[in-house]
Order: sequence, then structure tokens, then C-alpha cells
Amino acid sequence: MNRDDVIAYIKDVKVASLATMGPDGGPRVRPIYLEDVDGDILYFFTLAITRKVGELKANPRVEVAWTKPTDFSQVRVVGPAAPVTDEAVVQRWRAEHEMIIQNLPPGTGPLLRLYQIRPEKVEVAMGRVPYTEVVW
Repeated sequence: MNRDDVIAYIKDVKVASLATMGPDGGPRVRPIYLEDVDGDILYFFTLAITRKVGELKANPRVEVAWTKPTDFSQVRVVGPAAPVTDEAVVQRWRAEHEMIIQNLPPGTGPLLRLYQIRPEKVEVAMGRVPYTEVVW
């Protein structure tokens, strides 16, 4: 599997598990919708009032895993997550994801935060085999 295959896999699966470190040093894992890849960057959004925002500020290193149980496959990405500060990128993302924003609870739109992950390590397991690293 190469980088383009990994991107196609991510876009196909869409929902991933995001692992952060909690304030007690323990892992925190939650599902997120993450299928946006632009260049070398992965994007996801969250609300500013969630625990993960504080966890990412304290320790930006994350691991994200997408899986297809039917074929025993996984893609795993490790790297730092950071808020997107480029307002043009944020506005472009909001325009491309207007339906998501419209489905948020009333009043929460302004709390939406866009994050980026810059992969440092990408691993793939297709079937019941050991992980292989993919050049990103």
C-alpha cells in the first residue's frame, strides 16, 4: 500500500479512533469523523468545549486509527495535532462542510475548531499480518 492507497482508505472509512493522553496520563480514545486530507495534512473538527481540546493543548501527540473489520485491515497515523490558525483554510473547510455545520446543535457553530495532524509515522496492516510503514 502506498500513500495514495492510504488516502483512499481514509476517505472510504471516514470514521476513525483518535487517541490522546488525559490529564491523569491515561489514554483517551474516541471516534471522530476524519476523512479530509490536503497535501500532507489530515483535518478534523471538534467543539472548543470538549475534553480533547485541553488534552491536545497539554500534549499534542496523537494516534489515529481507521479500521475495516470485514477484511482485518487498519491504517494508523501518529503525529502532532494543532489548531488550524490560517483563517483562509478554516473558511474553505467550513464552506466545504456546510452540511456538518448546519447539523450542529443550535449555537455551537462558533465553538467549532478545526485541527490538523501532520503525520510522522503511517502504518498499515492488510489482513492478519504485521504492520508495514508507509512513506508519507
